[in-house]
Amino acid sequence: MSEKKEKKRNTFITNLFALLNIVVIVLVLLTGFVYLLFFKRDTVSHEENRNLATFPEFTVESYLSGEYTEGIANYYDDTVPNRSFFKTLIADKIMPLKGIKYGDDEDGGVELYNTEKKNQEPEKPVETVTENTQTTTGTTGTGTETTTTTTETLPKANVAAANGEVSNNILVVNKRAIMLYGGAWGNEELYAEDVNAYKKALGKDVNVYSMVLPTSVSYYLPENYTDLVESEKKDLDSIEKSLKNVTNVDAYTALLRHKKEAIYSRTDHHWQPLGAYYAAEEFAKEAGVDFADISEYEKHVLSGYVGTMYGYTQSATLLNNPEPFIYYEPKTEVEVTQYSSSFTDPVETTLLLNPDNFDNSSYYLVFGMDDNIRHVKTNCKNGRTLVIFKDSYGNALLPFLTSSFENIYLCDIRYFDRNAQKFIEQVKATDVLFAMCTYSAVGVNREHLSENLNRYDGYVAEIQ
Repeated sequence: MSEKKEKKRNTFITNLFALLNIVVIVLVLLTGFVYLLFFKRDTVSHEENRNLATFPEFTVESYLSGEYTEGIANYYDDTVPNRSFFKTLIADKIMPLKGIKYGDDEDGGVELYNTEKKNQEPEKPVETVTENTQTTTGTTGTGTETTTTTTETLPKANVAAANGEVSNNILVVNKRAIMLYGGAWGNEELYAEDVNAYKKALGKDVNVYSMVLPTSVSYYLPENYTDLVESEKKDLDSIEKSLKNVTNVDAYTALLRHKKEAIYSRTDHHWQPLGAYYAAEEFAKEAGVDFADISEYEKHVLSGYVGTMYGYTQSATLLNNPEPFIYYEPKTEVEVTQYSSSFTDPVETTLLLNPDNFDNSSYYLVFGMDDNIRHVKTNCKNGRTLVIFKDSYGNALLPFLTSSFENIYLCDIRYFDRNAQKFIEQVKATDVLFAMCTYSAVGVNREHLSENLNRYDGYVAEIQ
């Protein structure tokens, strides 16, 4: 073959490969364009427990300020079709190659996460369909939340977490995610003052109890990382000393006796129902009421649980080490009525929701949602009516108290829309329990306590 023909042949091959590259790139871009433009976009992230961004509404003002175009970009970035699959793929295959890890799996390798969040206390929880096809909302979920996760060495946490439930600093160790408690710094005394104000307003005829719930950091943090946290026990003791005419319920010691059991989730910021059982048992002792042994409940085991802490960290360690979610259902019949957060619009419902309707990252939602009031009428005939003011931790307590009180009203402090004193008097409560984790008691969620007590309320709802 002559040199001229060989040169011509090489040029042809080069041009052919160049053309093929262009065709491949165009096909990839075209496929991606069609996929992103026409495939159904996700609206909810179960792993992150939040609603995804919505398409912005056009106004001249938002367009001129740039908010409209920024909202469009955020919408397309946040609602990628099959978003969960791609995030899992990235977390499982790519993220393990980044950042710094300490130790190995056999040594209980450690990952330190500093997670910056916006809108940490969401106002509009994740939408989920319950078994009776009503539209309901998730536990801690909210509006659009932007999360940036980096792997780095953490400074000592020195302020209470703003969210009230999820710390900005998370440690993954021994295949467990642990929120690094930053301390109350005087807020524990303000919490006690708020609860004392309820007792003063309600008088001697209503028993008031405070049960602030420790988180897993108090039981599972390795000793060599204690300089990263403040002591929950110290703040719990301070709360107890500051209470006046309010009965303190020591959940910390009750749970400590069972720390070798699965009382807290490894992959979620909540406790496991077994932990709620032991705390409810301690409360029942303080309240002087009957309490059914756990053997009297029907046990349900859900496998493959990977909860909120994976959503906050995107840790492959958590993703690849799911845990069982075990909950307990009373065998005795109860009547449950669900109301709006302002105690209107009663609807009959069930004590526990069907987990088949939930993603495996949302199993904690079997206990119901936060933005409503639930009334449980039991077969217990002791004349005692309990009102529980709680955060999402308190949801798991409800089934274990159905043998202890004749009536129970479950109210979330963050969504409650009534004057608390009038509500307590209206339902003729004999007992009031404040049950929330430390992050709510000493964080911004605490402010809802005084707001609810002092809220103007001229409306009296009809009790079913």
